[in-house]
Amino acid sequence: MLRIAIPLFCLLLTLGVSAGHTRAQNTMGSETGLPLPRFISLKAGEANLRAGPGQKYPIRWIYKRRHLPVRVHDEHGHWRAVTDPWGGEGWLHKSLLSGRRTVMVMKELSPLHREPRADSAIVLYAQRRVIGTLERCEGIWCRLIVDGRAGWMLAERLYGN
Repeated sequence: MLRIAIPLFCLLLTLGVSAGHTRAQNTMGSETGLPLPRFISLKAGEANLRAGPGQKYPIRWIYKRRHLPVRVHDEHGHWRAVTDPWGGEGWLHKSLLSGRRTVMVMKELSPLHREPRADSAIVLYAQRRVIGTLERCEGIWCRLIVDGRAGWMLAERLYGN
């Protein structure tokens, strides 16, 4: 029995399976088949964050900011469990959400550079809570569009990348 158990245990470790495992850090959503966790944004100008996946659950918060980035970490029917930029968690109906990738500036007066280098020319300074459209990230830099201007910002200054 021990001769079988040891190789089986090693195989399970190789495959990344462990005792007590409930959900891998990167899994696929049961409803969409898309990766979890993932970032998306609010499509609606007003969205009710609920305590559970359904309209019978109480409203925890009402968002009034279109394009706000949120992190999806679970799915249940037409509902998505999300985390907002301040750590608030709850459920939003999928009709309120967009696959559009946005980011929120989390630090005061964050420079948007022309190139992904700290010594590059500054296109603009973005205030905290400004939302931009995310194009891509490369290493520690993310390329985004803020107020019609494209540039690079350090990823550590952003939520949603």
